[in-house]
Amino acid sequence: MFETLLAIHFLSLATGLGISITMFVLGLAAAKLPPAEAGPLMGRVALAVRPVAIGGITLLILSGIALVGVGGEEVAEAGGWWFRAKLVFAAIVVVGFVMIQVYQGRARRGENPPASSRKAMLTG
Repeated sequence: MFETLLAIHFLSLATGLGISITMFVLGLAAAKLPPAEAGPLMGRVALAVRPVAIGGITLLILSGIALVGVGGEEVAEAGGWWFRAKLVFAAIVVVGFVMIQVYQGRARRGENPPASSRKAMLTG
């Protein structure tokens, strides 16, 4: 059970990392396009990967909690301060992810699209 949860945890982490790198590279490429083309392109791509990103971060958090639940105190103690640092990093990632979703939602609704899109990209 522990190995299965660990595999799910790492696959979820890889999903998030892959989406982040993809969006970064596309953002660099979109910066060379005219604003009239770049905005819609990035908006469509962000909307397309959104369900995968939400699923990935949800699975990452749930599998992490399950790993600690299955492994017990030994998992947290074995990690020491690295484990605590990872928890802080995970919290920062979740806050950043939520901020990206808020900014992208504002941009889709037309609430100051250039600023909202820029904030979403910077947060990412």
